[in-house]
Amino acid sequence: MHHSKIIMLAALVALAGCQTAKRGSTEVVKIFATPKAAKITTSLGHTCKSPCELKIKRREKFTVTASLAGYKTQTVDVGLKRNKSSSRKTAASIVVPGGSALVGIDLLNKANFDHDPNPVRITLRR
Repeated sequence: MHHSKIIMLAALVALAGCQTAKRGSTEVVKIFATPKAAKITTSLGHTCKSPCELKIKRREKFTVTASLAGYKTQTVDVGLKRNKSSSRKTAASIVVPGGSALVGIDLLNKANFDHDPNPVRITLRR
């Protein structure tokens, strides 16, 4: 009987879900610059050529800088925006036994947030 209670509790926690487990603690941020092949750098130390995709921790705010010879360098701030659907699911998990631990994990990882803007679009000017 004890095992069935543990299984039921585990099922309830899984159904309520930890948004960190469902959404992940990272997010792919897409970056597009015009003209293509502009050099992209971030304040987190990433570099790539446009267009590119970077895997960024959800809790990280950062800047994206695009540069190309003959064009003015431009920078865009990427912040965080609360995902309302995910936030409601985290709030619902509070009523489940052990759910407050899941909420703590979600808060630490900012699992209820998305990067904004995403995709990042930059148009360089001569």
